[in-house]
Amino acid sequence: MKPAGSLGAALLAAVVPVFAAAGGILALGACTSCQSTVRTAPMPVIAASSFDGVVADPSAHQLYLADGTLNGVDVVDISSATPRFVGTVKLTSAPSGLAIAPDRHRLYAGMAAGTVEVIDTDPASSRSMQVIDSINVMPGGADLLDYSPQTQRLYVGMGAGNEVVTIDTTTDKVRLRLAAKALVEQPRYNPADGMVYVTTPTTDSLLQISPATGNITRTYVIPKCRPTGLAINSARHLAMVGCGSSVGLINLQTGAHSVTTAVQGGDLVAYDPAADRFMVGSPHNRTDSAVGVFYGDGGFLGSVAATPQAHAAVFDIAHGVVYAPGTAGLMSFAPPVCEPPPDWLKFAGGMSVFAVPLLGLALFLILYARRLRRPRERTKPTFRDLQEQDLETERERMRALEDGILGPEGG
Repeated sequence: MKPAGSLGAALLAAVVPVFAAAGGILALGACTSCQSTVRTAPMPVIAASSFDGVVADPSAHQLYLADGTLNGVDVVDISSATPRFVGTVKLTSAPSGLAIAPDRHRLYAGMAAGTVEVIDTDPASSRSMQVIDSINVMPGGADLLDYSPQTQRLYVGMGAGNEVVTIDTTTDKVRLRLAAKALVEQPRYNPADGMVYVTTPTTDSLLQISPATGNITRTYVIPKCRPTGLAINSARHLAMVGCGSSVGLINLQTGAHSVTTAVQGGDLVAYDPAADRFMVGSPHNRTDSAVGVFYGDGGFLGSVAATPQAHAAVFDIAHGVVYAPGTAGLMSFAPPVCEPPPDWLKFAGGMSVFAVPLLGLALFLILYARRLRRPRERTKPTFRDLQEQDLETERERMRALEDGILGPEGG
């Protein structure tokens, strides 16, 4: 009979890999969620306000939020791992888009009244965190903005004004008006080709406009997208747009486009070249609002639940976190911590659901068969063994008798 202990050892050797693989699969699933990294710095002013644009100044370690409730720009110090609310720069009305010019120590706010307010962000200035100029960009209200350090130009989306206004930031004067001939949302300057791009939701399009001539030179259409936010990874010639119920990707060279529902629609989109990450604010209601993060090639990294006030988000490369308005203050989460495993590892984890149990069963059968082939241990001699012993004893007795009669051999 097979000993019970040996059978138990074989069973243990077979099932241990199964449980190890199951644990690995669970670990793979846990890696894909960013929600566990969410933290909130309590800030009553931010918790009680509504926001549109959000931008960061990495060199000054400052975060700026367009506060539509207090008619100003909220300033947050992000120089440490614990953000600190600094105060609010008061404006004449509610701001929409924001753009930071760190090389000029200026912050620009687009106003519905048709002006762009200029805020001095230089800590050494006597007018630091004050409005120092107001640029009239009428007709229409100034909405979303973009600043290019390469051209030192500010690009102002005029919303229903159906144009993008170009401002020379060295003089704070309007230089050009780029006619889009449709309602515009987010303008972006692309240093890779020197063109201005702007989303037009009423035509489901992204327009390419020459800043030299003011002419539309190319139209990219994403059917049923209604694009609003826009960000460009110029190194990859890739544009990401926030659509009504998805996120769109456009290759600016080939015109090829695709959509993903990894985030259920988006408002404003930002790209951080230092982190090589896209951030998408996806505000809906209290149960399905989110902030999503994508790799620089457009691949989905992860998302977290957010407040409907989170229309935009920014990446803080110094601390490896994304900031956005939260229900109790300033929310942050850490995408680098929750990056999904590589595709080959996810494939191996998925296959292990089927392969590991089969391998475990095969291993058990092999061990069981090998133990059956082993010779059984003999606890007592058989009848044949006793006969052989008696015969050998008789031979020894006969040799002793011969030696007694005839003498030792060779004597």
